[in-house]
Amino acid sequence: MAGRVVAVTGAGSGIGRAVARAFAEQGDIVHASDVSSARLGETAAELEPLGTVRVHVVDVADFAAVEGFVGAADEDGDGLAVFVSCAGVFDGYAGIEETTTELWHRVLEVNLTGCFHGCKAASAVMVPRGRGRIISIGSVAGVHGAADGLSYAASKAGIEGMTRRLAIDLGRSGITANVVAPGVISTAIRANSAEILGDLVDVDRGVGTSSDKMDWLIPVGRPGRADEVAAAVVYLASDEAAYITGQVLRIDGGWDAT
Repeated sequence: MAGRVVAVTGAGSGIGRAVARAFAEQGDIVHASDVSSARLGETAAELEPLGTVRVHVVDVADFAAVEGFVGAADEDGDGLAVFVSCAGVFDGYAGIEETTTELWHRVLEVNLTGCFHGCKAASAVMVPRGRGRIISIGSVAGVHGAADGLSYAASKAGIEGMTRRLAIDLGRSGITANVVAPGVISTAIRANSAEILGDLVDVDRGVGTSSDKMDWLIPVGRPGRADEVAAAVVYLASDEAAYITGQVLRIDGGWDAT
């Protein structure tokens, strides 16, 4: 399986960087994108000693930019084999009264429309080849209304629904589509979201800021690590997962069981 071409959005930090690292460590050619050139520089410095890593500054809300990113990856090696959509922003647990139309549109255009852009562009190059893996990062918020804010929950639920339909559309073309849905993971999503959303919302709230809430909600009693999420992504991209499609794999320490 080593030597495939893998494209990852949101690879400037957190889960996205961990996913890029996991593929680089097994010898794949990794194309890593992020909206932040500074964070991408950190990713490149960390991962380039591991293998072939190419970085691209991309705003996933811009379809032309995503299409260009996918096209660049597809020109490498034997063409794009795996596409992982990790780019996302967090809405700070904002409910209906606090969610402005501006906040709603910004979160949805990054989290859901950005994911659609990646799926659309990646499937276009994978279908003629008759193979591929598309994996999107969802969240427990896709099924738990109290997990996060209104726009974030809607965006992650949308990813699950979109992926089920994507699996139907692409199954006969040898392409699988799945979601990995993390619970509380130790990342810098709040700081990164504050940078992107500015004064639209206070992002320093929610389950991940309270150890008491985590102790109550998460049976294993701790937040997860980004590499634990990345391991699930690598599995879904493997030959062993060829018969898995349209599914949601929850990496949440048991949260969904409570």
